[in-house]
Amino acid sequence: MEAFTLYDLNNRIKQVLKRDFAEAVWITAEITEIQLNSSGHCYLQLADKKEEDSNIVATARATIWAFVFRTLRPYFETVTGRSLSKGMKVLLNVEVVFHEVYGFSLNVKDIDPTYTVGDLERKKQEILLQLQEEGIMDMNRGLAFPALPKNIAVISSPTAAGWGDFRNQLEQNPYHYRFHIRLFPAVMQGEKTAESVIAALDRIYEYESLFDVVVIIRGGGSQTDLGCFDSYELASNVAQFPLPVIAGIGHERDETIVDRVAYMRVKTPTAAAAFLIEAFQEQEKCLEDRKHRFRMGVRELMHQEAVRQLTGMSGLKRSVQALLAGEGTSLKILSHRVERATQLYMGTRQSGFEKLKDRLENRIVLLLERQKDCLHRLKEGVGQKAGRMLEERQRRLEMVMTMVKYVDPNRVLKQGYSITRLNGKAVRDAALLKPGDCIETEMAQGKVSSKVMEK
Repeated sequence: MEAFTLYDLNNRIKQVLKRDFAEAVWITAEITEIQLNSSGHCYLQLADKKEEDSNIVATARATIWAFVFRTLRPYFETVTGRSLSKGMKVLLNVEVVFHEVYGFSLNVKDIDPTYTVGDLERKKQEILLQLQEEGIMDMNRGLAFPALPKNIAVISSPTAAGWGDFRNQLEQNPYHYRFHIRLFPAVMQGEKTAESVIAALDRIYEYESLFDVVVIIRGGGSQTDLGCFDSYELASNVAQFPLPVIAGIGHERDETIVDRVAYMRVKTPTAAAAFLIEAFQEQEKCLEDRKHRFRMGVRELMHQEAVRQLTGMSGLKRSVQALLAGEGTSLKILSHRVERATQLYMGTRQSGFEKLKDRLENRIVLLLERQKDCLHRLKEGVGQKAGRMLEERQRRLEMVMTMVKYVDPNRVLKQGYSITRLNGKAVRDAALLKPGDCIETEMAQGKVSSKVMEK
């Protein structure tokens, strides 16, 4: 029986493969491992999987030599916006190689990035559809955004330029707003990005009550490192996070799945800081509007009260004049009646004229004196009543002016008092405070932020 040496067998296999695969062929496969050599070579482990259960049915080693990789890499990244990475499906033009010592392998000659773009987009749409079907796609965007997002949790690499830009923008804002920022470090590029960001979200969740908003920053990274932000696990965590999440990943052309599920997407970390500052500006504008409306309301109240006092005084004056005019007319009518009666009586009672005349004159004099006394008392009563009414109106006006003066917040503050607020609400009982609370004290000249150390 003829026996082959291992070398002879491998050599024959090599010759057969060389004959049957004299030219390069196109294959589709998934990258299961990738390693970049210091000399510039790229080593791949490829696999073919069943679509129904993802079981591996074939594997092979592949190599992209440095002189080829220097050309293929920028071309692939420019078209796809991604780097070659684990889990990516690719369409490769390969040369079949079999070495007597190293065995079977593939030398990559070319790559079609459009195939990968289609696969990435398909996966992206599948993830978006899954999030939609699970009902969590819009959960984070449905949260109420805090009126004053003062306490901010930031997920970023400590060395990222975007983190420095974001922090400087907030701490050196021209309006002197005070922000409390805490960094939760995370890896922001590479295979471990999704895992690292999820871990940072978990740490923030432990202190959820201490923060108002979460900002994810990746400024300064490469456009080719965005694939990690299309992870279902990361998008699911962001979508269901109980605090509003602002995605400032630092790119304009591509929109990742994290951008789609976050409360808000901004182009850069600086834009994220600007958005938070604008929220404070909006609240300051509302406060100024309320202050203006309060002042206008007080002025209108004082004006109405002054008009009411003037109207009351004018009405009283007219009433007194009408009363005096009515009494004078009544007196004149009574005098005419007495005169006519006297003349009639004198004509019919000529004989007793002198006696009756004396009696009538006495009665007339007495009646006139009584009427004068009555008129004098009435005049004095009206004058006293008018004086008391005027004094009462003056006292009410002074009381209103005093009340307005004493309720003016600026006056109270200028007397040395202050207003202490916790989360924007005035604190009236120290028992409501606890160590660690951040409070804001407003005085006549400026505001002071402080932290409760002990009670």
